[in-house]
Amino acid sequence: MTLSVGDHEGWVSLFTPQGSFRVYGRSWDGHDRLRDMVTHGNPGLHLGGPPVIDMVDANNARSQRNLFVINSKTKVQRSAVYDDDLVRTDGGWKFAVVRCRFIVADGLSDRPEDKPAR
Repeated sequence: MTLSVGDHEGWVSLFTPQGSFRVYGRSWDGHDRLRDMVTHGNPGLHLGGPPVIDMVDANNARSQRNLFVINSKTKVQRSAVYDDDLVRTDGGWKFAVVRCRFIVADGLSDRPEDKPAR
């Protein structure tokens, strides 16, 4: 929700200070890089499904959730899956790592498929 309404600081605060977002074969690590990514990235509507959460131990969990995003500038639509590593902090649960993989014709990919030719 935070990304869809332009709340970049709110989105960054969901990560640990060393948190990492991995997409398109790249990694944005730490709050400054995460902030840079969303400030200069493509805005849009992000519709996520409920996560499936697996507890690793009392302070660590993994989750998987789906995503449908519509770029508000280009109107390109993409479906993806997020794989998350979460840690319990004094401020609550935070993302340590979020990995985005796109749903493509033959499974999941770090990069989305190009639009088919017409």
